[in-house]
Amino acid sequence: MESAENTAGDKPGGSLQQTSRNVSVVWKYFTKDESSNSVTCKICKSVLKYNKNTSAMHMHLKRHPLMLAEEGQPKLHVQQSISAFTKRPAVTERRRQQITNLLVDFIVKDIRPLAAVHGDGFRDLLNFFEPGYNVPSYNTLWNAIAHHYDNLHENISEEMKGQSVSLTTDLWTSSTMEPYITVTAHYVTDSWQLKARVLCTAMMPERHTAVNIADRLSKIISEWGIQVFCTVHDNASNMNLAMELCEMFPHDLGCTGHTLQLAVKAGLVLPEVVKAVDAARRVVSHFRHSSLASCALKQRQEQLGVKSNKLQTDFPVRWNSTFVLLQRLFEQRIAVQSVLADEAVTKSSIQKSLAMRASQWELVEQLIPVLQPLAKATEIMCGELHVGLSFIYPVIFNMISSTLCVEESDLAAVRTFKNTVRQQLETRFKLRSEDLTESIPIVACMLDPRFKHLQFIPQNKREEAQRHLDVLLQNGEPPAATGEAQAEDTTDAQIEPMTGKKARLEEDFVQLFGPHYQSDRRSTHCSTAAEEIRDYFSTPHIPTMDNPLQWWSRNQDRFPRLAKLSKSYLAVPATSTPSERIFSLAGNTITRQRASLHPDHVDALIFLHANQDQKQMTKQTVGSE
Repeated sequence: MESAENTAGDKPGGSLQQTSRNVSVVWKYFTKDESSNSVTCKICKSVLKYNKNTSAMHMHLKRHPLMLAEEGQPKLHVQQSISAFTKRPAVTERRRQQITNLLVDFIVKDIRPLAAVHGDGFRDLLNFFEPGYNVPSYNTLWNAIAHHYDNLHENISEEMKGQSVSLTTDLWTSSTMEPYITVTAHYVTDSWQLKARVLCTAMMPERHTAVNIADRLSKIISEWGIQVFCTVHDNASNMNLAMELCEMFPHDLGCTGHTLQLAVKAGLVLPEVVKAVDAARRVVSHFRHSSLASCALKQRQEQLGVKSNKLQTDFPVRWNSTFVLLQRLFEQRIAVQSVLADEAVTKSSIQKSLAMRASQWELVEQLIPVLQPLAKATEIMCGELHVGLSFIYPVIFNMISSTLCVEESDLAAVRTFKNTVRQQLETRFKLRSEDLTESIPIVACMLDPRFKHLQFIPQNKREEAQRHLDVLLQNGEPPAATGEAQAEDTTDAQIEPMTGKKARLEEDFVQLFGPHYQSDRRSTHCSTAAEEIRDYFSTPHIPTMDNPLQWWSRNQDRFPRLAKLSKSYLAVPATSTPSERIFSLAGNTITRQRASLHPDHVDALIFLHANQDQKQMTKQTVGSE
């Protein structure tokens, strides 16, 4: 294969690269590296060893017949593949835009840095599938991301228009030690769907005083032009004072998760409980840091036929993680004790320090069924896409009357734990307060068809709560949005008068069935708020597993005033967890590879990722342009 021209280039004093490039066509597609005696294909970036001839390069170019068949270029005598006769069409502008949109989705959905699409490996992969497409520059990609952000912002703003919105907010610090504030919105749509949206993740370099927090929240609310009903926040003093200062917040609510955390931790710091939990932590830490003990534990689990579950550590800021630690350790206690007693695995000097006393195992065993319902309640209340506020008081009252009720078989430490937590719950949730029946969670209970009868409180308290509900309807709370008539004025308009055959059939039914017949049509109209409340409470409650919003979607015409009120109260989240969840998302966004991200870019990426269920609308908007 080596030509005379190639051989001539190898003579002393000859220029190999110049002679070969002037004669052989392969040098059009290869570059030579003098230092490593290798050549690199310009098409696919493959590196070949160069041995002073072009045979290997000729063989390699057989993989790229189309590149050698270009007009005006010498053709190698190679057999053409079928693909050589079907050239790929040029990339149209529409397809170019579609690929750019997919790149934006790749960055946003997978939380990738922009550098990921500019890496050589990614470019090679994209070039293989779409050779005519060039990856946009950083500025072009950011402009595309900003375009997606603007479209999504507009869609969500339109969806929230006229709705009663509740917010959650929290402050956090990024890995680069930059302070941020996050605000999320929660509301019920016209189709009775509960929505949770991230509105803003903005840098807040100023001091986190109540005045500054209130001012920042006011600006965010004004920017979105929303009508705020309630704001849920943590129990920090600056947040509590900020809610009082901001005139845009008619109601505010402390985070139920934080309150529950404080109540349970008051029991976990009792001396006997602390000793048992610390002993459990030492055992778990040993297995987490010793590969020998961890492997031995897995073998014991297989021998004993128990689940091969790993032991779990806990985190001080999450009390339910302590419950998981104790539960998992007690579940694996036989396998754990077997490994700790094996001197071939655990040194005798370590065995004594890790051994838990029988009384501590017994205390852990009795604490688990007490902590388990509290942990489940925390998990349910932290949900974003189901009604959680109405769970608070039914669950708390039930905990006090059942789970935290002292029994004769309880250990002294367990009795103290139950009494302490029960007192904390009564105090922190103000269960004996005179204003209990006017609280937002109690109103939410009454508007939830699962708990509306308030069976967990005395009869006199139920009557007080119903009277307060009547006052809310009489006062028209919440106020109607702009362009929306009051419920009292629209009731008659919603019921079209019957005429002709339907009217005669209605009269026939009344005559035939007498007092046993009740028209659904007539039952939808109550002339006063008191009648509507009386009719609402006379209907049976629905199963706990049913969705109250679906019930309201079927009965909103029957109870128009209460339905309007329900949209406000049932949309309020029980905790500020939605804002706190952004911390972990932000940790994946602000990484070492993106430590210099501009705050506006952080906001855009988190906003797009957290509100992904609206992306289809955005794609349609971008694709149509």
